[in-house]
Amino acid sequence: MIAVIYRWRVAPEHEEDFKRRWHEITEDVMAHYGGGGSRLHKTEDGDWVAYARWSRKEDRDKAFEQVTKKREGRTPQGEGKAELIEEVWLEIVDDLLIPEADLPDRFH
Repeated sequence: MIAVIYRWRVAPEHEEDFKRRWHEITEDVMAHYGGGGSRLHKTEDGDWVAYARWSRKEDRDKAFEQVTKKREGRTPQGEGKAELIEEVWLEIVDDLLIPEADLPDRFH
């Protein structure tokens, strides 16, 4: 299994649209293209960072190609409203992240 970290710079007036697109695309990818889900975060400096899991890089590439065609080129970036700063590929070697539903009460 692999993970990818994506980092974007999004203008404040486009943040709600960016969050909505990320959510919709992730749901589509999980339902139809084998994605392992994602988490979207906002950093202290205002950038956006997402973490997504995939079985293999080739699966992610194929899914992105198909989703981009299906959505007529519309991506989380929103036709230039968000700038992808970096994409970091990671091999998952140990996974101790607690699923949201299983977190202790102190997290809620």
